[in-house]
Amino acid sequence: MTIRYAALDLDGTLIDAADQPYEGVVAGLEALREHGVVPLLVTGRSASSFRGLRHLDDLFAQMDDEVLLSEGNVRLARAADALTFLRTCPPQVLCRLSDDPGIDLVAEWSGELHATTARAATQFAMAYRVPRHHIAVTVPVTAPTTLPTAVTVFRSRTHVSELVSDLDCEIVSIRPFGAQVVRPRGTCKAAALVRHMRWRFGEPDLSRTLAVGDGTADAAMLRACAMSAATQGADAAAVAAAAWQLRSDLASFLHDFRPKGG
Repeated sequence: MTIRYAALDLDGTLIDAADQPYEGVVAGLEALREHGVVPLLVTGRSASSFRGLRHLDDLFAQMDDEVLLSEGNVRLARAADALTFLRTCPPQVLCRLSDDPGIDLVAEWSGELHATTARAATQFAMAYRVPRHHIAVTVPVTAPTTLPTAVTVFRSRTHVSELVSDLDCEIVSIRPFGAQVVRPRGTCKAAALVRHMRWRFGEPDLSRTLAVGDGTADAAMLRACAMSAATQGADAAAVAAAAWQLRSDLASFLHDFRPKGG
């Protein structure tokens, strides 16, 4: 087995809760590249949130230019600062949610974040570590042609599932924040990565790809790749999906990794 690509999660894998790279990670990524492995970034961050990480340019310089955002539903070409929206929810999703009189939500579309209330904007900023000024409070929050990449609902009078039950989307509960995220049906880092590898590198599958992650959202990607590792402190879903869990820091693993046989 020869590994030529490494798909890496961002938050909790490469950077900590203060949005700082873990010690030695930048040098580890550089070593990975020197051994012929291309590091790829696959993250749940929105475009607006990701663009706020300008202080991580040294880290991102080691990654491939094309980044998968929003769990793989959005592609960002960093050099050109150009977004491609690969999967979106139907416009009726945001229209119906916005019609609920008690709704507190933040919607992502066209790479920007829009909230129905200041309270929702503040909750989103705290939950996802996004600067508050990156979230506009927009009334009305939608237009008939708006295609959201994701809608995070913090409060509603009507159950979210009732509002969008017949539409082509899915709902994911974010337990620590007490929120529900409505996103395109079939959202999955693994499926997005397969499509991306075909488009970007002409790779037919993930048989030459290593995956590294720490969270539930990374589990499918960890399971799908030829080789996979859950980081120290990874949650149970990531550990169960990965081939192994790192016993030392990620920087050491990246520095010591060899493409043939790991």
